[in-house]
Amino acid sequence: MDLNKLTLSDKVIAGSAIALLIFSFLPWFTFDLGPFGGNVSVNGWDVGFLWGVFPVILGIIMLVQVALTAFSPETKLPDLPVTWGQVHLGAGGLAALLVVLKLLIGQDGFSRGFGLFLAAVAAIGLAAGGFLKFQAEKSGTSAAPPSTF
Repeated sequence: MDLNKLTLSDKVIAGSAIALLIFSFLPWFTFDLGPFGGNVSVNGWDVGFLWGVFPVILGIIMLVQVALTAFSPETKLPDLPVTWGQVHLGAGGLAALLVVLKLLIGQDGFSRGFGLFLAAVAAIGLAAGGFLKFQAEKSGTSAAPPSTF
């Protein structure tokens, strides 16, 4: 697997998607049980499909499209009414919007956990990668960088 086939936007999308998947398993919200001792925590998979699971699915879809395009050029992806850069921009933006909204809204009675902050950064990375991919397509530089070997 030659990672030199990936553009900067592809690397940002891939890294952010993998990070978001990992961070979705970390504590997003915690609740202190007080005198009963201990804490209860919930992760991205426990906060609801829209807030935690759907952004991860969007990130995985973005990662799969990047990997198929870079490492399996013989695979024919469907023709869409929009460009793949626009798809990545929209999907990354939606993932970031959902996770950041959950960060801002919070969960009744729970404190925000470190996993939610990390997931928000990763989701913003998806949006940034989608924006870079969209900009590269718009300027006509979406090809992979030339190999330095």
